[in-house]
Amino acid sequence: MRAKWSTVPISELYDGLYDGPHATPKPADAGPVFLGIKNVTDDGHLDMSDIRHIAEEDFAKWTRRVEPKPGDIVFTYEATLNRYAIIPEGFRGCLGRRMALIRTDPKKVDAGFLFYYFFSPAWREVIKKNMMTGATVDRIPLITFPNFPVNVPPLPVQRRIAGILSAYDELMENSQRRIRLLEAMARALYREWFVHFRFPGHERIRLVGSLPEGWTRKPLEEVAQFRLGKMLDQEKNRGDLLSYLANVNVRWGEFDLQELRQMRFEQDELETYGLKFGDIVMCEGGEPGRCAIWKEQILGMMIQKAIHRIRCRENMDHIYLYHSLRDQGESGHLAALFTGATIKHLPREKLAKVTVVVPSAPLLRKFGEATHSMEAQAETLQRQIQNLRRTRDLLLPRLLSGQVELETEAA
Repeated sequence: MRAKWSTVPISELYDGLYDGPHATPKPADAGPVFLGIKNVTDDGHLDMSDIRHIAEEDFAKWTRRVEPKPGDIVFTYEATLNRYAIIPEGFRGCLGRRMALIRTDPKKVDAGFLFYYFFSPAWREVIKKNMMTGATVDRIPLITFPNFPVNVPPLPVQRRIAGILSAYDELMENSQRRIRLLEAMARALYREWFVHFRFPGHERIRLVGSLPEGWTRKPLEEVAQFRLGKMLDQEKNRGDLLSYLANVNVRWGEFDLQELRQMRFEQDELETYGLKFGDIVMCEGGEPGRCAIWKEQILGMMIQKAIHRIRCRENMDHIYLYHSLRDQGESGHLAALFTGATIKHLPREKLAKVTVVVPSAPLLRKFGEATHSMEAQAETLQRQIQNLRRTRDLLLPRLLSGQVELETEAA
């Protein structure tokens, strides 16, 4: 028998709807998380790479309205809309500004089903119809949110739908974990060989000064070319609208490509400001030195003024150079080159003063052989993730509209 779906106000599916504080607490170096819009990704995950903490003694005050619990669904209701995530086990923190939370009623709705429903075309249309456009930001009014309609099948079917979609997400997360493990292995190998000097055959190599025999130190400009991206100027820029990377898109070792901006580039600027496979992309401001390797995740990507593009010269391996620069950035060795009293920058003339340890050619080749194999595995996993995401995204609207029949008796 085909399961019967019914349309109900969303208020019938939850025990509580709560919004976050309308102010911002004093930041702290450690403590509970102040969960902001930036910590929720467009594809439904919590991103803890850039966390704002609150002091332990302030926690009770900022959770007076609600303390997020595992299984709660958090979402954005102002500025950047349509971001949703489920609070995981072990999370301890409070809602940030422009964030709200739903605590579902397990007798009425499966939390996983409702979470996936928020990504359906039907729900996105509801948000679009109820969105209020302000002078500065868009928002959805929480006062009318309880009346927003949701189309739901019986609980057993909800659980089946959530189970099918979550299986894809789990496969993607497993692949992401393997990618992160491969990255960690490459970083550990770099430090073992080139920081601690425990490379193959190190017992037979003597130190000359502070470096093994046959190694040298060279300024970055001798091993790579580098340049800043294009200045954003809506009045002067001409050409085609193309996506570009800004500081916000560059993480340590990876890119956040969810919210790409565009500017105009002319044909003769494509080579000047464009990215190629193996380019090292580094932040000039914000958190100077933060970097990742571009692997042509998106073709035709450009860079904006606050980004350095570092491209290896002949006889320099891009993975080795990336790990060298990342190690200097994370260890604080680049900090002496930063300018700016409040907002730090690493301008091009300062970047030129960065020195790179260049090991012997045979050892550099051996490191390249090991790490390029890891990179190939990571790229295969990334392609698997892309295929899984495409399949899930095709299946999601069909499951959440009842187009795919899931019988109650089979649940």
